[in-house]
Amino acid sequence: MKKAILIIASFVFLVITLSAFNDRATAPGVGYKAPDLLLISGDTVSSLRDYKGETVLVTFWSSGDALSRIRCNEYTAIAGRNDRLRHIAVNFDSNEALFGEIVKRDNLTASEQYHVDGERATQIRLDYHLDRGLHSFLINNQGVIVAVDPDVEHVNNAM
Repeated sequence: MKKAILIIASFVFLVITLSAFNDRATAPGVGYKAPDLLLISGDTVSSLRDYKGETVLVTFWSSGDALSRIRCNEYTAIAGRNDRLRHIAVNFDSNEALFGEIVKRDNLTASEQYHVDGERATQIRLDYHLDRGLHSFLINNQGVIVAVDPDVEHVNNAM
């Protein structure tokens, strides 16, 4: 009997321990608090926390990922028509000059665009679990993710 109780207790302990780390494999997603981002553009440094109280759409994109680049263009257009939405676009191109040229050619709003590389890019990819592709996250005024890769209608309804 004692052996059975010990086995059951060990199993319960194992389940609780493993479930405590379960969100690390799937986060961030809908319902999760968005990881912070350190954003640097020229001499300006800000973080995602600076936008608390606002609805924010964070787009991760690269010139080599056509779908993420298209999404970035769509979201820039939406944000341009909606003053209650803050759009932040984070680019992972290895060449910053290429990033700058695409921002000009695609007529993206330069103040929304941030280029990251090196360790900062690696950390952001880990924090947002971008190992399976680049995504966009709609974050409410409480800092909670309400949609991943939202369509135009979803973004408009969130406002």
